[in-house]
Amino acid sequence: MMPIKRTILIFAAMGLATLVGCSSSGTHTAYVSLPNLNAVAAYRINNSSAAFTNIVGSPYPGGDSPTSVRVHPSNKFVYVANQAENDISLFAIDSAIGSLHEVLPRTAAGLTPVALTMDSAGNFLYALNQISGSISVYSINSGTGALTAVTGSPFTAFPNSIALAITPSAKFIYVLNTNLASVFAYTITSGVLAPVSTVPVQVGNGPRAIAVDPAETFVYVANSVDNTVSVLSINANTGALTLLGSYPTGTTPVSAVALDPYLFVANEGSSNISVFSVAATTGVLTEVTSSPFTAGTAPFFLVLDPNNLFLYVGSQTASTITAFSINTSTGAIATTSQSAAAGASPSSMSVAK
Repeated sequence: MMPIKRTILIFAAMGLATLVGCSSSGTHTAYVSLPNLNAVAAYRINNSSAAFTNIVGSPYPGGDSPTSVRVHPSNKFVYVANQAENDISLFAIDSAIGSLHEVLPRTAAGLTPVALTMDSAGNFLYALNQISGSISVYSINSGTGALTAVTGSPFTAFPNSIALAITPSAKFIYVLNTNLASVFAYTITSGVLAPVSTVPVQVGNGPRAIAVDPAETFVYVANSVDNTVSVLSINANTGALTLLGSYPTGTTPVSAVALDPYLFVANEGSSNISVFSVAATTGVLTEVTSSPFTAGTAPFFLVLDPNNLFLYVGSQTASTITAFSINTSTGAIATTSQSAAAGASPSSMSVAK
């Protein structure tokens, strides 16, 4: 299934005298890929209120049909996968205001790069190439942000894999394949990938999204056809996965994000968000009180803010991003007054830490 091009014009707060991504400054930055505009938008968001304001000059021109965006943990660089031209853009972030400047030339990837992920230290960037069925891995120059393919890259994956997730320790990476309804596991050694097993782990029908919990205990997969979320345990030594069970969600779950001890799942078809508490040892999911929570129209992705106080929800059909507050004691979420209007649907969003 080819990704649908998305466009968004959301707003984030501009702080001319504050450092990019610095939580203590009172704001953080966020970046959104705009496929139909071939551009990347930049926003500053208030840490306390989640108010959005557009950063001056945004959106910034980039590659053809950018679909996935990632901010480097140094808050110096932004990387964007351009699915229609099979490459990756590097943007330098202005340290004063958070604006972007593309650094050319772009770096070649495989056919149709659709998803990016990065280790928490920012040493390596991983690009999932949907059509060529591979994972391109690059080392990141900490000074310039330049990408260099690691030895053996690209690494083999099955065609039509659509999503990937890395563990917080950067020991393992997991790749989701919709056609096979399965998850493939890889170990990571200095960026080099090796399959954990030749046999993938089966999940539900129509898997669309994958997430790893912060404790690196479980992997979660949103199954859009089954209307379920699958829970898999991680073998801490080998990275092997074991399916523990699947739990009902709303209609057409398409995104998942974990904030221990809670799991949030966006249900595109029923326009709501299911929230579960997760049993620490067994992975059993229990829906929290009042879940699912209404989430506007057709929520497409979920992103946590860097302080874990808000959940950003991107809507496809309403063309908005809405901030929901998170009750960390109960897992319940509530709409805020902060909702950024957009000219078209968002494709992906990444926030500076």
